Amino acid sequence: MNQASRAQNGLQSMRIELEKLLVGGFVGQFDHIELIEVIGTPPKSPSINVLSIAVLGEGRRLDDDERPQFLTGRIAIEGFPGWSFGVVRMLRPVTALDAALDHLARTGEWTLSGKKLGTGELQAEPQAFAAPDGSFTIPLNRVLKNNFWAGSHVFRLHDGLKTPHAPFFLDRRRLQTLSDAVEAAVPIPFAGLSDLLGDVLIQVPVLGLVAEFQPGARASNSTATVEWRPGIPSRSLAAAARTRWDGLLTGAAIVGNFDSSTIMPIDAHRQPLEGEIWDASTGTLLAASAPTSTLKSAQIAIRMVEPEPRIFDSIGAEGQSVPARVTLVTTMHSTVGDTAGTEANTWLGKRQDLEERRRLEETRDFAQYRPRPGCAAERERGLTDLRFLIDKHGEKGVDLWDPYLTASDLLQTLFWCQHAGAPLRALTDGRDPPRPKDPLIGPPAPTPPPFRERQKSTLIQNGGNHQGLRLTYKTRFGPKGWAFHDRFLIFPNQESGPLAWSLGTSINSFGNAHHILQRVSSPALVAGAFEDLWSALDETNHVIWECG
Repeated sequence: MNQASRAQNGLQSMRIELEKLLVGGFVGQFDHIELIEVIGTPPKSPSINVLSIAVLGEGRRLDDDERPQFLTGRIAIEGFPGWSFGVVRMLRPVTALDAALDHLARTGEWTLSGKKLGTGELQAEPQAFAAPDGSFTIPLNRVLKNNFWAGSHVFRLHDGLKTPHAPFFLDRRRLQTLSDAVEAAVPIPFAGLSDLLGDVLIQVPVLGLVAEFQPGARASNSTATVEWRPGIPSRSLAAAARTRWDGLLTGAAIVGNFDSSTIMPIDAHRQPLEGEIWDASTGTLLAASAPTSTLKSAQIAIRMVEPEPRIFDSIGAEGQSVPARVTLVTTMHSTVGDTAGTEANTWLGKRQDLEERRRLEETRDFAQYRPRPGCAAERERGLTDLRFLIDKHGEKGVDLWDPYLTASDLLQTLFWCQHAGAPLRALTDGRDPPRPKDPLIGPPAPTPPPFRERQKSTLIQNGGNHQGLRLTYKTRFGPKGWAFHDRFLIFPNQESGPLAWSLGTSINSFGNAHHILQRVSSPALVAGAFEDLWSALDETNHVIWECG
């Protein structure tokens, strides 16, 4: 079966499943579709889809003159010159959904709004069910509408290439900017869901019932309870539930032939409980719960204000003395409920902590260097760790950011990159590393050549044959750019987004004094900050050396 046939079959299966769900009274009494489209309009070109969400709804009579609502003004995003972005909301009849899917299957065009919206080649993904958040959150719930009760069936038309959205992946701050502007008008914060760009989501919420799984009064039982909405007749149901611990299935139960409540022989007092409820006659999933823990204890902090404040003179930003007064508090902690004891979970936490330490060491997500006087072992270990990271993550590019970055540092780091043709960028502030002052009084040392010339000379003399090397070495020079202090190793072009490590010290002193190498939690922001400065240094005199 070729790709076109698979796409046709996927759309046909989607239409069949939707037809079952949209039967009146089965999961809801749907009478309209609320369509939210985040669109982008290139210069002198038709609009394209950024993200579309079609939600089946109830209780709204459509007017003949129903028109689209523009929820935002024109939004401009850096990296998309001449584009404008915005959000459009409209209501559509339920019958328009099947007609749009049929038109998509025949022509490849998406027209649910009544007009063609530019998309990539949309492929139907397998049907999914999004449960409400429990003790663990479900990422897709950020963009689904009011998925608080029984859950929602979700159908996804996926754009596998996302070609026009490439600038969003090059600098994730662009996506965050657009998401923030959209969220001001409609609550769909999609910045953390970049895999949805260019896609269409169809949400069919289960509105005919509300389901709940709870631990029973006795530790060995749990209950599944269903409340039917007025006007929706009850029917025979089946339920399943389970608990897991450390990847193990610690309890599971299936119960059939009930319509409102049933007892399930499963102990959910220790581990999170998750479950599903099906229509017994059709096997259609009607409700689900994400793993949800029972509250066993709560920490209470009582803060009491001390009668006497701390009074002292601080130092202001300009060095002046500033009177300061700090209100002091004493905090008392207490635990209500169970306290940590000798349960298996207590020891599991200790084991996971040890495993995490080992993982951090193996991946260099956290590494600590403690050199001994006169011993270069930590210096060698530190350079080996940097080369390990460059080889592991540097296939699509490496950025090295250090205010004291010298040619010698590059010969010890980026020159070791094994990925032929990988774009390597190095940025220095054009400053020599600070040196301790010589206490001996003698004739002044001769003035060395300019920093730029010395680095260029070192690379010309020691750079070898440049085989497979694609390196640009820049410095901040003149009025452009800005001074910087932090040191980072950045991998900006990863498929899942940038990666970045804080070096803790400059390369010239790496491993020579105590410092910590650690992976940063907001790498896209670090990569974006580097890109801003790199782009600002756009003149030829900013380039110290370049090859490849």
